[in-house]
Amino acid sequence: MANHQLYLEMKTLLQQAYQGQNQQVADHLLKTLAMMVTGVILGPHVQLYAMAMCVPLPIKLASIVRRFSEFVADSRVDAQTLFAPFVYAMQATLSAETVYLIIDCTKVGPQCRVLVIALVYHGTVLPIIWQTLQGKKGHVKGEFQKSLLEKVHPYFNDYRQVIVLGDAEFSNETVIGWLCHQGWGFIFRFQSNYLVQTEPEAAWVSAQTAYETRQPLAGQVYSWENVSFTELHQRPNLTMSIQWAEDEPEPLCLISNLSLDVQPHLLYKMRFWIETLFSNCKSRGFALSRCQMTTPAHIDRLLLAVAIATCITLGLGTHLIVIGQTDQVDRADRRDLSLFQFGWRWLYRLLALDRLEELQIVFRWDIKLPPPGFHPPFKG
Repeated sequence: MANHQLYLEMKTLLQQAYQGQNQQVADHLLKTLAMMVTGVILGPHVQLYAMAMCVPLPIKLASIVRRFSEFVADSRVDAQTLFAPFVYAMQATLSAETVYLIIDCTKVGPQCRVLVIALVYHGTVLPIIWQTLQGKKGHVKGEFQKSLLEKVHPYFNDYRQVIVLGDAEFSNETVIGWLCHQGWGFIFRFQSNYLVQTEPEAAWVSAQTAYETRQPLAGQVYSWENVSFTELHQRPNLTMSIQWAEDEPEPLCLISNLSLDVQPHLLYKMRFWIETLFSNCKSRGFALSRCQMTTPAHIDRLLLAVAIATCITLGLGTHLIVIGQTDQVDRADRRDLSLFQFGWRWLYRLLALDRLEELQIVFRWDIKLPPPGFHPPFKG
């Protein structure tokens, strides 16, 4: 009964999300998506048969699997359009003038990678947009990266400042040029052998050479202003920060269009928050690593269900913090769990207790998630 109630809750949630949309969502597609989200939450992994096994409806298993297969193969299903209401819901309480986005890529399925842009949120990220492409390794081309940034641009065009964080594969001229043209900030890692000009008319040298010229001390951060980036593109007026820790095989080199006053090397630490999204979707949550799909468009539509389930879980975890009842699923004397695990465990407790009517999804930006080991009291 609790499982059936979860399906009904998911269907109601989707009906409310798509109410009043310009493009009406067909009833059979909405029901199928509700079944898939239910299967993602309850299933052991995201292979379609495993999701179908957990759908609490009197339909033959093969019929549910076929229904899921038709959904992911249906070119009329636009994952970005169907996920847009959830993006707007996540933004609804975002009062901060500065928005931090993280762009990264991860392997999904045996032959594909998915490029993701996500919004930083209390030690983790909220998925905003994604696109899958063929190929299990190698860098995604700059034009592909730029096209996804163009799609996410309308969501954040009205904020005073948008800052994009990314690894070395995004420090290309195509992406940097587009971000500068939009007036968005960026902090990207780059390879230490890239040639830079640290002051006008100076010789072009590798970033590592520029760093070693200062006779650096381990762990210290060294910065340059008015840097021109790469001898090939010569993009001017950037800042560069480099640090080489004793336990690292190479220096951390960062290029940015932000002032050194904001300490880009400290802001860049948020880049790693997207790893929590990938682990929650894979090994610590929905077992996306078991996906065997090989068609990029099919994976994108499967990820729609995974992204909705992720938002539900993070929103439920946020609500548990707001009402000050994290001790329902975590220790009372300290915080051991992530925001995702708060929501994940509380959802299963509500199912077990047949109290799913208490399911509430909230996104709040004015709360502060205490670090692990923090002692009470902590309230929203």
